[in-house]
Amino acid sequence: MGRSRGVYNKVYTHELWAKVNQENKDILEDWLQEYRQQKKAKSTIDAYFQNARFILIYILKEHKNKSILEMNKKDFRNMSLWLSEECGMSANRVNTIKSTINSMLTYCENDDEYDYDTNMAKKIKGLPRERVKTNEDNFFFTYKEFIQVRDILVERGDLQNAVMWSIAFDSAGRRNEVYQIQKHGLLDGNKTNIVRGKRGKTFPLVYLNDTKELIRQYLEQRGDDDIDCLWYKGSGDNKSEVNKDALYTRILKCSDILSEVRGEKCNIFFHTCRHSRIECLLQGEDDRLKNPDGTNRKYTLDEVMVMAHHSDVSTTQSYAKDHSEDTIDDMFGF
Repeated sequence: MGRSRGVYNKVYTHELWAKVNQENKDILEDWLQEYRQQKKAKSTIDAYFQNARFILIYILKEHKNKSILEMNKKDFRNMSLWLSEECGMSANRVNTIKSTINSMLTYCENDDEYDYDTNMAKKIKGLPRERVKTNEDNFFFTYKEFIQVRDILVERGDLQNAVMWSIAFDSAGRRNEVYQIQKHGLLDGNKTNIVRGKRGKTFPLVYLNDTKELIRQYLEQRGDDDIDCLWYKGSGDNKSEVNKDALYTRILKCSDILSEVRGEKCNIFFHTCRHSRIECLLQGEDDRLKNPDGTNRKYTLDEVMVMAHHSDVSTTQSYAKDHSEDTIDDMFGF
């Protein structure tokens, strides 16, 4: 730790920090603000800040102070080499810093305010020594885990969060898109009202029949009110529409339940639902979606691209797991 601190002190100066791209500073602050809202420990947030500040100064010096959103795969590979070879950091330390950058860019990937679809830092593997756990370990949950979490929410009578969890998964919707859902007409079909996504795209979100039945139970439990939004707080005559940030707190509740299911702590957010749904459809894991012969339907990359409202198939591919080694094993019967 002392050696890492020495490297940090050699790279960081107040003068250099003052020159760092303001957009990068704003991204860092937005990301940390979300973690403050999640009530993460101050020591954790401080560590994230120091790691990220270290990298933003690196970008200033080595990449002409460009936006971190413009960094490509090669740039992040060079960053990893610089940390290990030029700075002499251990593999664990390099992987910890890489995890920080992954988390910050995943936030940008998911947040509607940023025109950023693919986390390029995530494409670079960590150094293969004493591997540290990163957010990528919890980046996907399985269809079976989705059902388990939903069933626990229903069993506890938390139908509003059960509906949110189910729609987020079924539709692969972003937080802002899910927030825009109105309650009217949801039982008439399998699509929501029109919502606005990234880059001004408009479309309805889709959900399956068991989710629609869950919506029916939730609306019955909720009772009559004049709130159009599907999401509310309070009870009786004191109901009111929640703000968009409230959905963060609610997905964290689902994260806690998933931790119970797994028997270990894990952190998931709306983008986790999106990644997991795309992977689920590509691998044919959803038992509710069948082929005529009764087998689970496996969707093509092009089909899932349309469903996820991506403009390029490579973006959709980046949301899924890398199964190239499995393909090679199947080719040669390993």
